[in-house]
Amino acid sequence: MRSTFLGFNTARSGLFAAQRALDITGHNISNVNTPGYTRQRLEQTQSNPLSIMGGRGMLGTGVDMVAVKQLRNEFLDFRYRDEANSLAFWQTRQNGLAFVEAMFNEPSKTGINTVVDQFFSALQELSKEQNADELTHRALVLDRAVGVTTTISHLYDQMEKMVVDLNFDVQNTVTTVNALSDQIARLNKQIYMFEADGSNANDLRDQRNLLIDQLSEYVKVDIVEVSDTNDPSGKLNLPKKMVLQINGQPMVYHDRSYHLDASTKEKSPFFEELGVDLEINKLQWADGSYINPNSLQGELRGLLDLRDGATATNKGLPYYISKLNEFARTFAKEMNEVAKTGYGLKGEVLDGIGDPDGTYGAGYLLFSAFGRASEEMYDGNGNIQHHLITAKNIGVSLDMQDLNKIPASATIDLLPGDASVIMDMLALRNKNSMFAEGKPEDFMKSLVANLGVDLQEAMRNTANQQVLTEQIDNERTRYSGVSTDEELANMVRFQHAYNASARMITTMDEMLDVVINRLGLVGR
Repeated sequence: MRSTFLGFNTARSGLFAAQRALDITGHNISNVNTPGYTRQRLEQTQSNPLSIMGGRGMLGTGVDMVAVKQLRNEFLDFRYRDEANSLAFWQTRQNGLAFVEAMFNEPSKTGINTVVDQFFSALQELSKEQNADELTHRALVLDRAVGVTTTISHLYDQMEKMVVDLNFDVQNTVTTVNALSDQIARLNKQIYMFEADGSNANDLRDQRNLLIDQLSEYVKVDIVEVSDTNDPSGKLNLPKKMVLQINGQPMVYHDRSYHLDASTKEKSPFFEELGVDLEINKLQWADGSYINPNSLQGELRGLLDLRDGATATNKGLPYYISKLNEFARTFAKEMNEVAKTGYGLKGEVLDGIGDPDGTYGAGYLLFSAFGRASEEMYDGNGNIQHHLITAKNIGVSLDMQDLNKIPASATIDLLPGDASVIMDMLALRNKNSMFAEGKPEDFMKSLVANLGVDLQEAMRNTANQQVLTEQIDNERTRYSGVSTDEELANMVRFQHAYNASARMITTMDEMLDVVINRLGLVGR
C-alpha cells in the first residue's frame, strides 16, 4: 500500500527538479557572453517505482536529478585546436614575410635594382670619351658605388635586426606557453578535488578548455586522460587525470607542468659563418633535454622558422640574408676582376699586385670588405679574397677616395679618353652568366618574385585556415554555446513545471485536509 504522503514526495521531487533547472537556466543566461563558457543541462531520470500489490504494475515516485552536464563535443574541440594551430602558424609566417618584402621594397626608386642601375648609368657617362678624364663624372661613379654598398648593407642590417626581434618574440612566446601550462596544471588539481565525489566541475572545465584553446595556438598539444595510479582496478571510480603532450613528451601531467626553456644563449651557426657575433636563445625543455622544433607547430614554430630557416625548403631570414650575401659577393667579384685590370689617371700600380708593364693592370679594386684598401683584399699569392665580402661589410675600396685611381684605361700609357675598362664593367650589366638566375637585375627580380610567391602562399593558407577555423568554431558554438532564445523558452517551460508541481502539493494538501479535518463530519 502506498504511503499517505507519497504524493507529497512525488510533487516535491518535481518542484526541486524544476527549481534546479531554473537555476541552471539562469546560470546559462548570465554567461551568454563569457568566453569559453559551455551551456549546461540538468540530467533527470524517473525515480525507482513502487510495486503495486497484486501484480498490478509499478507506481512512479517522481524524478531524480542525476547530474549537471555540459553540452560539449570533444571531437569539435580537437578539430578547432588543430585548425587554430595551423592558422597561428600561417599568420605568423605571413606577418614575417610581409616585413621582409617591405625591406626589399622592390620595385621602387630606392630598391637595390634601382641603385645598381644608377651605378651603371654613372659608368655609362664616364665611358664617354670626353668624360673619361673628368673628375666630376668620376665622383658621380664613386657616389653611385657607395649608394649600392649602402643600400645592400642597410637591407642586411634591417634583416639582422629582425632576427634579433624574432628571437625576443620566441622568448616571450615560451614564457606565455609556460604560464598557460602552469594555469592548466592548477585547474587540473582543482577539478580532480571537486570531482572526487562524482560531481562535475563544469565551470572549472570551461576555464581549462579555454586555456587549452589558447595554448594550442602557440604549440601543438595532444590531450590524453590516464587512470589514477591509486585506483588501478577502477573500482574506486576516481576521476581520470589529464595529460597534455608535445610530440609524446608531457607538458602537463595532472597537477605538474614541465616548462620549455629559452634562457640559454648560443651563437647562431648561420651568423657565425658570416663572422657575425649574434646570439640567439636555444629552445629546449627546462631539464635540458632536446625538443624537436618541427613538433611544435603553431605560432612558436612559425617564429623559429623565420628566425632560423636557412634552406630553400624552410625560408626564413637567414635564407634571404644568404641570398643577399650571394648577390653582394658575386657582384663585387665580377666588378673587381675587371677593375683590377685597369689604370687610373696617374697610372699608379698597387705595390706587389699590379704590373708596371701593363700585363696585369694596376690591381686596384672597386669593392672590398669593410671598405678596406685594395691591398688588404689580396692574399699572399695575389688572389683576391672575395669570400670575405658579405652584405653586411661590403663597401667601396678606400683607394677609390682618390678619384684618380678609379680604373678606366686598359693601358698604363694613359691614352686620352681611354675608357675601355669602364666599357668592360658596363658589359657586366647584361652578363647572363653572372648568376644562375642571369644578370644582376634578373637575380634580384627572381629573389623578390620567390619572396612574393612565399608570401602569397602564406596569405592564401591564412585565409583558408581562417575560414575553416571560423566554420568549426561556429559549429562548436552552435553545439555548446548559449542561445538566449532557447534559454528563455526553457525558463518558461521550467516555470510551468515548477508551478504545476506546486499546484500538485496544494492539491494533495487539500485532499489530506478533507481526510484529517472533515472526514465523518458530513451531514451533521
